[in-house]
Amino acid sequence: MRIGRLRACGGIALALLGLAGAPARANDSAAELDAGGLVLVKDPAVALLSEDLRLGLDRIAVDYVFRNTGEAPRRLRVAFPLPSVDGAALSSSPLSLPFEDRANFVGFTVTVDGAAIRPALEERAYLGAREVTDLLRRHGLPLNPLRRADLEKAVKALSPEARRRLAAEGPLPAEDGPEWGQWRLEAKFHWEQTFPPGRDVAVSHAYVPVKGTYLLDAKEASRREYRTRYCLDEAGLGGIRRLIGQGKESGGVVSSAVVPYIVTTARNWAGRIGRFTLTVDKGRPDTLVSFCRSGVTKTGPTTFRWEARDYVPDEDLRVLFVSRDPEALGIK
Repeated sequence: MRIGRLRACGGIALALLGLAGAPARANDSAAELDAGGLVLVKDPAVALLSEDLRLGLDRIAVDYVFRNTGEAPRRLRVAFPLPSVDGAALSSSPLSLPFEDRANFVGFTVTVDGAAIRPALEERAYLGAREVTDLLRRHGLPLNPLRRADLEKAVKALSPEARRRLAAEGPLPAEDGPEWGQWRLEAKFHWEQTFPPGRDVAVSHAYVPVKGTYLLDAKEASRREYRTRYCLDEAGLGGIRRLIGQGKESGGVVSSAVVPYIVTTARNWAGRIGRFTLTVDKGRPDTLVSFCRSGVTKTGPTTFRWEARDYVPDEDLRVLFVSRDPEALGIK
């Protein structure tokens, strides 16, 4: 298959029946947090020969092969931006981070030519357009507003004067409550990488996605905007309706999860991606999955593959998973 610039026309929606059980309990909706691949300053000599992306509910892994087509070594800074965390929007949300107790809240790991490296982590906090990194650090507050346990402990340790000052300057509300952290975290891992001339360099990284989970009913699934967002075709919509119909005790809803991936970061590399491969694993055969790519091939009971050559990403990816069993989607 040879695909150039691709738009989201058509897609894949796979409904498998014979499901057992129903959502054990209702859960509030939680929006997913976008993350993606590696980023570096554009360099005309460094080409991305291939990118193999494997996406599942609990893990995203990406393998890259780069080549310096020039005659001299190139030393570039490579970065992995973590999802932006907006405390004002998410402090009252049921969204939970995979590793809430640490700065590396998605468990990001990276290897170069098979050897693990330890990239630096840069964290910055903002209140609107104003940076408040130093202010928060001076008062012992975590820069990530969704590190709820650490934030609660740090706020309780503040003196009354410090508490009033932080309330006056905006990061904290005047009164105690769930909306403690009003700032936004912007963070990224980064390291300097040498690309020798004429030699392939293999870079692999993995992390746990911050997926959004919610209860889905037939009315929402039928909305044009919803169907367009996930390229949900008639077969997929019919599958959702059947899942809802099979679980009469569920109150007319099924569990769903969305895993995002920012594909367009690959535009930072020189030229097109020589070969781009996407593998989606839905985890269990009885889970429904839908996403916007045409020409997808089923490669196993739970896996689907899409491949493009000379690829220029023009849109990001959101994968919808639907099941009557919330545990199948990692919903507790």
